[in-house]
Amino acid sequence: MKNLKKITLIIALGLLSISLVACGNQTNSSSTKEKATSSKKAQSSSKKVINKTASLTGQKFQTPQGLFVITENHVTASATAGKKVLILRYTFTNSSKSQLVPSDYWYKYLKATQTVNGKTKKLVQGSLPFSTSTTKDDSLENSSVNEVKSGKTLNAEGSWELAKNGAPVKIKFYDSHHQLVATRQYATE
Repeated sequence: MKNLKKITLIIALGLLSISLVACGNQTNSSSTKEKATSSKKAQSSSKKVINKTASLTGQKFQTPQGLFVITENHVTASATAGKKVLILRYTFTNSSKSQLVPSDYWYKYLKATQTVNGKTKKLVQGSLPFSTSTTKDDSLENSSVNEVKSGKTLNAEGSWELAKNGAPVKIKFYDSHHQLVATRQYATE
């Protein structure tokens, strides 16, 4: 009887050991599967392609809000003494359903830089010198902050103050997801 109890106890302990080892392996296997699944999800989300919401063809920059058509570029005096601004004139046609201010999207989608002494400098929005006479640049700069009704077109301009007079300016065109659409270079001499 004593031997039978010992044998039963040994068999029970053996079964308990086997079941604990099996549970431990199952937990590790489950944990490994979860890690592999989350890793695959992370990889697939990093590979997810977001379609661009803007395009640049020739001088036409199409955005979700409307079409900017660049009509001219030139350099003129800045409001800051000794500095100049690069001006891009454009027409904006509002294709959205609401009124929009073109400059809000112009400066959101277009970023300008210059290379000065080997370093890339971001250019800030420019401003024209104060004048008692109204020039075409003044009128177009003021026009850029007017609201445009849906379906209407407005002539305007945007400008950036040059970090270095005479150095070329790179303008990068982005979409609403801040994906690069195109890059253009403008001479400033």
